[in-house]
Amino acid sequence: MAYSDGTAGAGGTAQAAPDYSPAVWPEPVALLPPLPPLPPRPLDPLGTVLIPPAERRPSTRESAVGPSSAAPLPFLPPSPPAPAALPAPPVPRLDSDRPRTLRLALPGGGEARRRRLLDRVRAPLRTRHRIAVLGGPADGAAALLGALLAEHRAHPVLVLTTAGPAGSECRTGGRVLRSVRPDPAALREALGEADGHYPVILADTTGAPAEVRLAAVEHADRLLLCAPASATGARTADALLDHLAALGHHGLARGAVAAFTPAPPTDRPVADRDLLPHFRTRCRAALTLPAAPAALRARARLDYLELAALIGDGMAEHR
Repeated sequence: MAYSDGTAGAGGTAQAAPDYSPAVWPEPVALLPPLPPLPPRPLDPLGTVLIPPAERRPSTRESAVGPSSAAPLPFLPPSPPAPAALPAPPVPRLDSDRPRTLRLALPGGGEARRRRLLDRVRAPLRTRHRIAVLGGPADGAAALLGALLAEHRAHPVLVLTTAGPAGSECRTGGRVLRSVRPDPAALREALGEADGHYPVILADTTGAPAEVRLAAVEHADRLLLCAPASATGARTADALLDHLAALGHHGLARGAVAAFTPAPPTDRPVADRDLLPHFRTRCRAALTLPAAPAALRARARLDYLELAALIGDGMAEHR
């Protein structure tokens, strides 16, 4: 047996391999005519084939959005220039934007009335003047009156009071507030020591024992009677004037100034039209005062200035 390559097989005799090729091979059939050779295309610096714009396919973005921004745009008329900015209209100035000055309104005559009152407060004083303050608790009326007199007169004013610890002293401007024992001898001693040092002295004995009030009356040149503007206050003031007249102090009672403070909530108030005319027939003058905490307000300050003017009238008459 022999293999196709002519070598001997296991039997030892070599045989030729069979030939299956056709005797004549057919001619090749041309399916398509041959294409002409393509001209060489230029390359860019990176070696990429350049495709002419006419043969390029539009990308998905260009087909959706439109032509590339590199394509020439149709002619558009130039946009008109922006109008010039107009100046902002002036903002009206409100009263709240203007600087304010503190000015207290003075009712009942205003500044002219205040000047007239000050002229009376500054009445010339020919000799030492003592004022006894009597009646019920007056919410610091004597201390406020002393402060006004010291503010508008050219000399200090001493206010003696039986309230507070004895021997204590408080100076505010030209006013000196000094506490004494609620004892007649202590008050007389304090009045004697003040002579020659203080031209005007107020002895506040409101709420003090009767003997202390009597000592203040004995050394007084003028009386200031304080009481609440209530039914009880009016009866108490009437009784005090009667008592002074019975003790022989008719001139002091007739020349007294009656000042009424607001009525307490536990008592029945009395209207000014009923209260003031009655006491103006019994003493020199009568007026109503506001409570002490409101004494710095314009209306209250004018009321206390009127009280100081009434005291000044007594100074001008004192010889």
